[in-house]
Amino acid sequence: MILSHLIFSALACVFLTASRVSACVDDDERIAQLAAQQGRDDISACVDVLGGCSLPNQLGQVLRQVCCQTCADNDAGNSGVETSLPGTEETIQVYLLGGQSECVGQAEATDLDADSQGYPELQGDIPGVWFAGYASPASTSRFFIAPMNAGTDRSMFGPEISFGERIYDVTGKRTLVMKYCVGGTNVFSQWNPEQQDNMWDTSADDGTAQWMAENAGLNFNSKNHLFKNMVYTIRRTKEALTSGGVPYEWAGIVWVQGQSDLGAGDWKFFGENTARVWNGFRQHIGSNDDVPIIDTGSTTHNQLKSGKEYATQIVKGCKAKNVEFALASNEDTSSDCIPGPGTLCPDAPNLHLNLGPFLYYGYDPAFPDAQKNCQVCDEFHWYRRYPTNLHSAYEGMILKGRMLANAFLREFSNIDTTTIIIEEDPAIRFPWNRCPDGTLPSAGNFCWIDYRDGSVMNEPCTNDGSGNTSSPDESSSTVVDSTMMGQGLGMISVTVIVLFFVI
Repeated sequence: MILSHLIFSALACVFLTASRVSACVDDDERIAQLAAQQGRDDISACVDVLGGCSLPNQLGQVLRQVCCQTCADNDAGNSGVETSLPGTEETIQVYLLGGQSECVGQAEATDLDADSQGYPELQGDIPGVWFAGYASPASTSRFFIAPMNAGTDRSMFGPEISFGERIYDVTGKRTLVMKYCVGGTNVFSQWNPEQQDNMWDTSADDGTAQWMAENAGLNFNSKNHLFKNMVYTIRRTKEALTSGGVPYEWAGIVWVQGQSDLGAGDWKFFGENTARVWNGFRQHIGSNDDVPIIDTGSTTHNQLKSGKEYATQIVKGCKAKNVEFALASNEDTSSDCIPGPGTLCPDAPNLHLNLGPFLYYGYDPAFPDAQKNCQVCDEFHWYRRYPTNLHSAYEGMILKGRMLANAFLREFSNIDTTTIIIEEDPAIRFPWNRCPDGTLPSAGNFCWIDYRDGSVMNEPCTNDGSGNTSSPDESSSTVVDSTMMGQGLGMISVTVIVLFFVI
């Protein structure tokens, strides 16, 4: 349950008498307002609600009214999805996808399906790509593997669609994305493998998914059992492929998370907690610490970005890379407004918006005309519902999935991705670079403040898995001619903040 019975019982009349939204359209702004009033910082939209829609009481009634679409997706009466395994003739590349609400995704499958001119390759079953996960609502009985399709398990999707398609399209290798994500969740406790709720009797564990289902205390209606739920999902995926005779290998981990750890500690605390989760995933995948990791989710928050960079330095086995792009920068001077997925922070003097990505890709249809820097502007669906829900809409999510896939290919393969990067990768066109020492972000200087200790920030990797310290050369990363990065658009800015939230 996301909020106590007392909270909703006291405020139910507010919802029941408020103006109604149309059928099956989530009122994300309303649920976020109520959560904020009650001090719940883990709920920014209906995507963060877990386990309450089916309650047969006033709380459940209110949730079903306010979060209509989410609750419809999570109706226990919804039919499951029949498993349809890949063929046995070729090894399939398996990627683990985990994180919080931006990983869950609020991009509308109907919007994608309606855009036949823009994204035909992402409509319907995507050739060469499979999905492993749960038909909503997640439970041990609703696991399935099937061809990747944006509308298979729920009405909304995350980065898995365009990520999987991009990997397969470039590599030619069959690809499976195994997804388990829960909105409004953190790494310091909820994903932490060392927290009590995420632990089980490993001495009695026989290594099977069935043992975990019967003995490990799984709970898919709780945000406090996420790590063990993920381990169960890993086992289900392995066992399904093995029993079906499908050869597979673990190719990578994609981690989309960050916002819920704001205020829980500094960059070091966040980085250590993040690396601990990654180490746990690698252990249960059985990768010997060599499965590469691509990570995102800093948004404009310098402490999060510093922590994520630190996590890539200390994770066992290294081979981890954080990827972001400069949509906005935060100089961390005093402000009463902390930007979030439902918090716009208009006119905050410490926040600087980069209009370059909007001019290049297009403006969200709801973006105010007065703030556009063009007479005839292209349109690009960035946001779920601007300005009250800044999670990605379908085009923003497609861009994000491709950015993550491009990062994998660029960092951890020998494939020449120059053409792809030049054409569409926001992390290359609009890089979010570290601020030079002694400087702060500003209008036209979109960079992040590195809070790591000076002795740490210049160590690309300090844990290679063998106990030895290694310091790979940062200059070995793919470099694209800087004149191609943004085509001169990156210097345009305003102080009204719009954020491409990755949480």
